Amino acid sequence: MKIIGHRGARGEAPENTLGGFRHIVDLGLKAVEFDVRLLHDGTLAVLHDATLQRTAGKPDQLSNLTEQDLANFDNRQGWDNWATPEPIPTLQQTLNLLTHFEHIEVEVKAVEDQNAAVKIVDQLIQELNDWSNVDAITVTSFDVRILAALQQSRVENKHQLKTGLLLEPSSDTLNQPITQTPAQQALSLGCSRIGLSDKLATESSILAIKNAGLAISIWTVNAPERAQELEKWQVNGLITDHPTRMLKNSIGNI
Repeated sequence: MKIIGHRGARGEAPENTLGGFRHIVDLGLKAVEFDVRLLHDGTLAVLHDATLQRTAGKPDQLSNLTEQDLANFDNRQGWDNWATPEPIPTLQQTLNLLTHFEHIEVEVKAVEDQNAAVKIVDQLIQELNDWSNVDAITVTSFDVRILAALQQSRVENKHQLKTGLLLEPSSDTLNQPITQTPAQQALSLGCSRIGLSDKLATESSILAIKNAGLAISIWTVNAPERAQELEKWQVNGLITDHPTRMLKNSIGNI
């Protein structure tokens, strides 16, 4: 079971920041999960929320910003003892730190319509296709329009990116009626992995996903006892806010 830093390591460093990614590099981790959104100028930036309120204390919408604006924000909100400013990183700046990583989950946040799905997928393909470590990447999303657009582009030989379906109790998948099992949904979208909320993770649900030939990551797990149980059930990846805690308890591997 690989230990995957959640948004870098959001329990140990400001989330989705270059400082946070450097922190997990220093820990020796070789797996990470982070979020991407599209800026007004078409650049992909790394941020979970649609606004800067929670992470930088500013109400600005990320979709209204350009790459030049990113340095004006400091995502250290709630991290008073973090020494260095943390502007919003671009996807490319983040990838530059991860050239040696073995597993990278790039979560694409939900979009407003099909046109937006196609637009962000096209940009993802453009930015990821020629990256030296592209084989380490799995593009994940709750939004099936994103995954369907990626599947269509894969059929058209525009990319060979791996993809993963994200599932949680409140949403299952966005914009798709639930008529299939999680494994069937993932396979129908061309996915090779499921990212499953820990609230949905039972021994039987994990076994069903693995029996379908899919890899599985569980998020977000911060209790060592729960992590040990999931390791016993042979999940592929454990997404955690506290990778240091897992490593100190000899849970999983890097």
